[in-house]
Amino acid sequence: MIRNKVYLVSFEYFPISQGGLARHATEIINRLIRTDLTYEAIIAIPKGGKIKFNDRIKTISCFFYKNKYLGYIEFALRLCFRYQRDFRVYKVVFFSSFSYLFNPLLSKKFYLFITNTTKRVFLTNYPGETWLERLVRKITYFFLFHWENYMSKKAIKIFAISDSTKKDIINQYKINKDKIKIIPCALNKVIFKPSKQKTIFNKKLLFVGRLVPRKNIIDLIKIMRLLINTDKGFILNVVGEGEKAYVEKIKKEVFRKNLQNNIIFHDKVPDDKLNKLYESNGIFVFTSLVEGFGLVLLEAMSKGLPVIAYNVNGVKDVIINNLNGYLVKPFDYQDFVNKIISLYKDKDSYREMSKNVLKRMDDFNWDTSIQKLINEIK
Repeated sequence: MIRNKVYLVSFEYFPISQGGLARHATEIINRLIRTDLTYEAIIAIPKGGKIKFNDRIKTISCFFYKNKYLGYIEFALRLCFRYQRDFRVYKVVFFSSFSYLFNPLLSKKFYLFITNTTKRVFLTNYPGETWLERLVRKITYFFLFHWENYMSKKAIKIFAISDSTKKDIINQYKINKDKIKIIPCALNKVIFKPSKQKTIFNKKLLFVGRLVPRKNIIDLIKIMRLLINTDKGFILNVVGEGEKAYVEKIKKEVFRKNLQNNIIFHDKVPDDKLNKLYESNGIFVFTSLVEGFGLVLLEAMSKGLPVIAYNVNGVKDVIINNLNGYLVKPFDYQDFVNKIISLYKDKDSYREMSKNVLKRMDDFNWDTSIQKLINEIK
């Protein structure tokens, strides 16, 4: 029996779940269970899923796995009933407040990762939402940020993945700053092997991410319309899958603006193809409005891609304006276009920025982050 066991609890685990949150949790879980026998993980899988894992990764089958909030609640309830006794004795690390959603029985000794505050999501409006969609989201996240606030106050410590997120937790939930530790995100350099700096901007733009309103693809379409008015040779590659209704909405917008020859959708792609897309494009564009960190930024930077993105929390923790990319005020479409054109015309600036992108990657290291996490838990 391991007397000082630590449970790592995450609903999200890659590749069962997609996106930055899943990759983040998976990277930490896999590294910790390889490092120390003290750690065991508990993750969610779809009902009937037959996937083999490391012996110290326990699974909870969820009937409602594909239903966002019902899946979270089912996972939390099954977790409580199965591990209630253990949670009274051992330490637990929850990778988000969703991993133990609205559960009346909290672990006595738990840590909480916050990648992006749910109150930030509540406060932000997304272009393209109907009034009904916005109302439902606001009501949902009103309860969610109160739950996250409650868990934050009960946790031993909170792990934020960026300085922006830490500041949000302090300001929004009134948590003592000494209780919050920054554990920066990093990149798996085996999957995304760093390449050489870019020398030529080939008019190809790339977006990678979930196709959901928070990522704000609607604005990328507006930006592309302005860009095409300047130069019809630009192409935007959009990689990712998402909510069916939203995907249909953005594809209709592409046709309405007559951009079907300039915006190409790739859906979800495996990592080998994703690497090739990063390598074959010239810059990475990102109009997301709410981010805790933006792991895709590091993926793009590993291939030497300069980034042009909205100046929002999380993104500005990775992108240093005028050094490894440009940060643009949200909804300033013309400035966004001007930055793209500027990089295309000024080849020296493009090459220098690509070189700076690869240097910036050295500031994010999983070994450093994991050791810091281990020290905090112990």
